[in-house]
Amino acid sequence: MPTTVVETVRRKTDPGCHDTKCRDGGCSLSLKDVPEPNVLISLEHPASPVNINQAHCNYLFVGGKDDNDGPWVAPIELTASKKGANEFQRQLQGGANIADNLLPQKIRVRFRPIAVHDGGLHRAEVDKLRKNKVRFRGKPELIHLMRCGSPLTQALRG
Repeated sequence: MPTTVVETVRRKTDPGCHDTKCRDGGCSLSLKDVPEPNVLISLEHPASPVNINQAHCNYLFVGGKDDNDGPWVAPIELTASKKGANEFQRQLQGGANIADNLLPQKIRVRFRPIAVHDGGLHRAEVDKLRKNKVRFRGKPELIHLMRCGSPLTQALRG
């Protein structure tokens, strides 16, 4: 019986780093109605697949069926501080690299790097962030910018 991408990622990660809430300090994303099946990996957890001193985002979401479009893969960085666009990009790129190591190589996926903030970013940083890209398997993808408290499904739709 074939194994789904989500099952593969679950097997390759310690269950201790699997999470049910996407939250960092005062910033969170709602997981209501996210694609099933799914796994949310806290990359901040000591058992996560992060190497010492490796840049990484807060979470990695993998969810949805292995259909024609493939499941969603979303590195997520949340902040309620005045983090800069370059820091968001560096951490999301680290999450993309971790995802690349966890996912089967010859499978189609939909990739969406997500930066979540509380609205305290300077306008110049927001503009810069909207132009920054994260590379996943050789393909650059624009960072999707969201506000704390938004539903993750909003980022996955558009």
